[in-house]
Amino acid sequence: MNLKWKDIYNNYKQRTYCDITGIKKEDVEIVSNSFTVLKEKKYLITVIALVFTALLVYVLRKDIKALLMVLLFFFIAGICFFVFNYFKLKCTKDGLYVRFGMQEGTFPYDKVKSVYIARFNDYNIFVPSKTYSIVIRYIDNMGKIKELSFPNYFISKEEMLDFLNNFNVEEAENKQYVHFERFKRLKKIVKSVTFIILALIALSLLVTPIQH
Repeated sequence: MNLKWKDIYNNYKQRTYCDITGIKKEDVEIVSNSFTVLKEKKYLITVIALVFTALLVYVLRKDIKALLMVLLFFFIAGICFFVFNYFKLKCTKDGLYVRFGMQEGTFPYDKVKSVYIARFNDYNIFVPSKTYSIVIRYIDNMGKIKELSFPNYFISKEEMLDFLNNFNVEEAENKQYVHFERFKRLKKIVKSVTFIILALIALSLLVTPIQH
């Protein structure tokens, strides 16, 4: 059976609105080790990097300063991509252990409210795509709902299923989470509209001739 990410999302999306009540067993974990992937596919990544660098050199060959700045930008961006996409989630006796970047900590299970998979639409100028993330919803020390989201770039579908299935989940929807998701969608709409308005204002200022 060729399992797809969209199938996992569709099968588990109801968990977005449901509480977890505990775990089935300890030591079940997800590890997104971007550096392992980098090591395993070092030749392919090296070839891609060389081809990309050659294209940049050809395009910017007349402006060495711009070329060096662009190469430095992509070099730093590449390092950050691999560093910040390393994370580890583990069900321990004391709570849900979370490690990402330079941070780590354990969330007591009474603070962890939901564990689910989310889908994000990423429409760029080249190819419309969908990305998936595992989301940890928790209650902070002020009693507010917060979420941590971790992308699926370097984890397998089997790992995701094992981790999701390790949580006991209530069947009934929590109305608080329904309202929370609606609020999140509203925030996205407001941000998008604000961005469009600001972009139109900036564009109008650029095309409006300067009056002397």
